[in-house]
Amino acid sequence: MEDWTALVAGGAVHVVAEDIAAVHTGYMFGNLVAVKTGDGLVLIDSGSRDTGRQSLAALRSWCADAIHTIIYTHGHIDHTFGVHFYDEEAEVAGRSRPHVIAHRNVLNRFDRYDATHGFNSHVIGRQFSQPGYAFPQPHRRPDEIYDGSLERRIGGVQVQLMHGRGETDDATFVWLPERGVLASGDFVIWAFPNAGNPRKAQRHAADWAAALRKMAALNPDVLIPGHGPAVCARERTQAILGDGAQVLETLVSQTLERMNRGVALDEILRSVKAPEALLAKPYLLPKYDDPEFVVRGIWHCFGGWFDGNAASLKPASAAELAGEIAELSGGAERLAGRAKELADAGSLRLAVHLAELAAAAASDNETVRRKRAHILRMAADRECSLIGKAIYRSFAN
Repeated sequence: MEDWTALVAGGAVHVVAEDIAAVHTGYMFGNLVAVKTGDGLVLIDSGSRDTGRQSLAALRSWCADAIHTIIYTHGHIDHTFGVHFYDEEAEVAGRSRPHVIAHRNVLNRFDRYDATHGFNSHVIGRQFSQPGYAFPQPHRRPDEIYDGSLERRIGGVQVQLMHGRGETDDATFVWLPERGVLASGDFVIWAFPNAGNPRKAQRHAADWAAALRKMAALNPDVLIPGHGPAVCARERTQAILGDGAQVLETLVSQTLERMNRGVALDEILRSVKAPEALLAKPYLLPKYDDPEFVVRGIWHCFGGWFDGNAASLKPASAAELAGEIAELSGGAERLAGRAKELADAGSLRLAVHLAELAAAAASDNETVRRKRAHILRMAADRECSLIGKAIYRSFAN
């Protein structure tokens, strides 16, 4: 993905079928799909605030037709915020703005974004190591919404929109049956499914797997994912869709089997594992999200927030608990020293616990703070997922 991102940086067009192109600006930024029709271009997604102008320039190097319709595959800003550049282009040219279609839940998402603007700025800034980040506003609401599915012929091209829940509850995948082209949105992202992000709203692993199975049943010849390169040839699209469904299905089934036996979350996290053979696939590497985070999300989806530990029901404050443990240990510095010993010996999970307790017990102690930061940086270096690395590093900083 790093090599591919370097190749397409600045904007690149990949023509995947007659009159259909994928526009890329790099892995971290959402793809958009352009379809030539008799009424003008139909775009599936619109790119991000950061790369919207690059996407527009790349698109215009391929086709100068007016934008007729934009379909949001979901409401994340790396897929929707580029619409402002297309609106601006239309207004300068004296044309009507593109007609935007999305699932009904996109409206709910944008309302939630408005209500939690400060929180989202904080979370995204931490996740992508951008201190002072401001979550973009305003959000361009769709002109038309749908619920379960929507089928329409636009300029002679048959377009089918189908709703599913996965990374979001407002997700759409788009099927162009006459061309055999599937635009999956973020149901496919060239990485392990992002179904467990610890700082985001509930995600839906079981529904995600079901949506991937539904897409596989379409037998697409071309798959254009939400992130990463397009995939051509039916056996390859089937592999990506089927393997993605399988890895989620096995996590869901293992988690539910244990929940039904009354097993607490702590034991479930230690025992549920994704098949290593699937995690080794180049399109399922856990480089962004982590299977352990997904198991937590499955637990929360089916069982709520209580983890099965009586102390978690009405816990003491972190500072109160930390102070008591530090007292029993002989002081916060001794606790921090033991944390460093554990980290140096490779027991990073336990070391992070003790380092956080030491810091909560003596937040102004420079020795404790230095040891805590050192341990958190070690944890970040050991972590595979981008999300985990970012959280550890932000706390270390």
